[in-house]
Amino acid sequence: MASNTQKKVKDLGHAVEEADWEFTTENTGMLTHEIHRYSGKYIPQIARQAIELTTFPGDVVLDPYVGSGTTLLEANLSGRHSIGIDLNPLAVLISEVKVTPLKPGQLSRLSNYFDGAIENISNYICGQETLISSNEKSKEFEHINTDPRLLDAWFIKWFNQRNLKELVALDYYIQSYPDEDARRIARVAFSNILRKSSNAHSGYPNVMLDKNKRASTSPLSSFRKALQESILSIEELESCLNANLRTEVTHGDATDLKLEDESVDAVITHPPYIGSIPYAEYGSLSLKWLGYEPKEIDRKLTGGKRQSKDVVERFMDGYRKMLSESYRVLRPKKYLFILIGDPTVKGEFIDLAQRTKELANEVGFNMIAEKKRTGVNRRANKMGAETLLFFQK
Repeated sequence: MASNTQKKVKDLGHAVEEADWEFTTENTGMLTHEIHRYSGKYIPQIARQAIELTTFPGDVVLDPYVGSGTTLLEANLSGRHSIGIDLNPLAVLISEVKVTPLKPGQLSRLSNYFDGAIENISNYICGQETLISSNEKSKEFEHINTDPRLLDAWFIKWFNQRNLKELVALDYYIQSYPDEDARRIARVAFSNILRKSSNAHSGYPNVMLDKNKRASTSPLSSFRKALQESILSIEELESCLNANLRTEVTHGDATDLKLEDESVDAVITHPPYIGSIPYAEYGSLSLKWLGYEPKEIDRKLTGGKRQSKDVVERFMDGYRKMLSESYRVLRPKKYLFILIGDPTVKGEFIDLAQRTKELANEVGFNMIAEKKRTGVNRRANKMGAETLLFFQK
């Protein structure tokens, strides 16, 4: 008679094979899943199905490449605790906002605060300083006018003078907001408008300077709209999320997890695509406004420095370390799920699914199931077919 473990493995393999992984007509933007653009993320239905196939309610799910937090939100919605880790500070910010419900009062205060802030900034920028009566507000704008970013070559390159001043003023008001959870929402809305407010070319995902760009969208109106859209999506969270479940987001390294041995019940993740999606480069405008140097972040990311000769070798080294760490923190007989695409790097096709199987085997995993999906209904990812891989410790 087969043991319970053997039966579970057999059942999982059958369930993976029988399940629909295309989700052709499913809505991928519910709740906060579209709160901020993030390249190469997987759709929430895949995360949810993988979580439910490999864990039980109350289990702990880990995503060591958390990205924009898709796994974390779906883990909570399916009754699991979760931990998300990423080296990209922008990813951490988005993930925190995506899984943090706020009370209606917090959201209305945030909205009202920025209605006033936008009016003050608009009046000041238009030269109507007389409408800003209090000494306190005058001091605010004195501070804004002496902000070093107004004279910084990088900021001057990427933003015209008026937009830069509006952005500096908005950033000042964001930093001054006392409620940390609500302040992060404003920061995400601010990040969302930077591209359209900049001199970046609109025809490429890369942040490339458009020297012929004559005008860009005013940040004030764009920010108001982005903030209201964010608030509307977060309003839905309170009635959907389980406050008794632990959901942690940590700025950390997938190759060196600060977790106890055998402390999680599943690893559910969608790894980077080597050098095909340069996360720090795509998010460079946001990272700079957050106070980070994009090139420094890029050097640390798995698959970063995409133009370097050894990008594939460095990726595989970091990837193997992530798999080894995942093996260490998983409880015995528990599962690792990976959704992977096969990128082309410097003209060379990389069979990343096969390399994943080889590396996972090296660190001790047994492969339980493999399934291909055609890649329909996904987030701005044109890499072709994707592979779903299930492993057991």
